[in-house]
Amino acid sequence: MRQPSMAVTPWVRAAAARVLCALALALPGCWVIPPKVLTTTDNPVPVAKHFPSALLAEPIQLRKGYIHTTQAFMIKRPSERWAVAIGFIRTDTNRPIKDKENENYDLCWIRSPGDGIGSTSCDKSITPGFDVTWELLQEDGRVIARFRLDSLRRDSGGTFSATAITRTLSGFRDQPPGQYRLRVSVLRDANELDFLKPHIVVDRPFFSSTAIE
Repeated sequence: MRQPSMAVTPWVRAAAARVLCALALALPGCWVIPPKVLTTTDNPVPVAKHFPSALLAEPIQLRKGYIHTTQAFMIKRPSERWAVAIGFIRTDTNRPIKDKENENYDLCWIRSPGDGIGSTSCDKSITPGFDVTWELLQEDGRVIARFRLDSLRRDSGGTFSATAITRTLSGFRDQPPGQYRLRVSVLRDANELDFLKPHIVVDRPFFSSTAIE
């Protein structure tokens, strides 16, 4: 005997979606919904597209004396681990091949001169380098973590995708839950990197099982 069919109404689909979301968040090791990337209200860059795993991505200027304090962001559990990075937007996607220099045009500008990535185009050492410090601030303004990186003197890892490049500036973890801000100070001009639209990014470390939410 033929069973009657059941129409899938919008409320049924919505209920199913809510159940799947709850299971994804409740089951350990399961897919976790990425966070909404915080940024400034006047930022024209679609940061969720370029830095999809970031908690925060706000535009900065690489000018000596420039200081930027981010909006508040939430740490929900002490086990959370985050990487602080400078994020650059790739601009060579639509550039002519002769200008892209073996597809590493943007990467060459932000690698330190001693970095070798197997491309003769990067041997020119055209990077001006950047020198920045960052501080993690609690709600009362207390500094609880800090780090400095001069990219001309010290190598830095990061990520390289079709749309963005990040250069890691160390990170933090094991902080009590609560509201925090990041303060970044620029110690050397690097206005040559303006075309890459630099951002200060609080991101998930590339390899970390404790980088969640």
